[in-house]
Amino acid sequence: MKINIVNPDLNELGYVIAIANIKDKHDTSAPSDYHWKILKCRMIIFSNSSILACPDKNDVKQVHIIFNKAGDDYDKLISLFVKFSLIQNGGIRSATPEIYQKCFHYTMTARIAPVWNTLQDNYLINNRDFLVTRGPQEAVKYCIVVNDTFTVIEVNAVKINLMLTEEEFLPGEWIRVLPSLNKAIVEDSYKDFSQGSKFKSYKNLRRHWKNIHGYRLPENESAYYSIQFWRGEPLLYPKQCVLRNFPIVIPTSQPLEKLIISRFVTCLTSKMANVLGTKLIFKLEDIQPEDSKSLAPKDCLLETQAVSLCTPTQYSRSQK
Repeated sequence: MKINIVNPDLNELGYVIAIANIKDKHDTSAPSDYHWKILKCRMIIFSNSSILACPDKNDVKQVHIIFNKAGDDYDKLISLFVKFSLIQNGGIRSATPEIYQKCFHYTMTARIAPVWNTLQDNYLINNRDFLVTRGPQEAVKYCIVVNDTFTVIEVNAVKINLMLTEEEFLPGEWIRVLPSLNKAIVEDSYKDFSQGSKFKSYKNLRRHWKNIHGYRLPENESAYYSIQFWRGEPLLYPKQCVLRNFPIVIPTSQPLEKLIISRFVTCLTSKMANVLGTKLIFKLEDIQPEDSKSLAPKDCLLETQAVSLCTPTQYSRSQK
């Protein structure tokens, strides 16, 4: 299925880069500078529905923001900069399809969580309690492409099994972490939250995952793991966000596929009724068999068997 969303006139949009003040006293849910920048970006998104934004993946302080130059959106944005201790870096730039795609993508995933939860950069699981749900769960694989006229979201319905386990992870074991599925190694395990943590309580940790990733951790605590990536300091992860293997992707039947995609469209139109101050206008278009290649991952979603997700790219988010 293709969802063709009519873009605002890109010539009427402004694009600015904001710099987060990492010297601020950090909120307890964002102990690192990189997480502090992400939190500020999400605060901007949820403070003004007329703005699209995304954190820069490679810079610890930068946030990309797109706004409508008509009206008073820029004045409102400057007020938010003052409120959230952000500084505009340079002047107002032109909004290109590339930066529009990045900001639309991130804003969309922020707004539709926790109904739809991010896994890697191209899967969304339709279950608020997906972290504690065993077996296949309904999801979509998607790809966003932006041109001067449309934002095209290609969607394919699937089921995803996270392969959750009751077994404990052992120091020295290689694992995958949510949501990126990046590879890392278990440095140590803890039963007591106070050990090896920059967070003051499990409540703070739950706020971290909600504010940074949109995930809702269960109310009951479990084991914790100190996870070491290929560089940077170890990070504390709750057991629910650590996987031993890649999740399994399972194709769906055509009737179920239509139902899952319908739920996705309904949520999208509810959570993003307006884009940059204009009503969301889109049309649905069935993907023909010859078009299905655009949605197929490198290892292909075979119709006859379940397959593992493809190996992810290392993101700087896991390196901070």
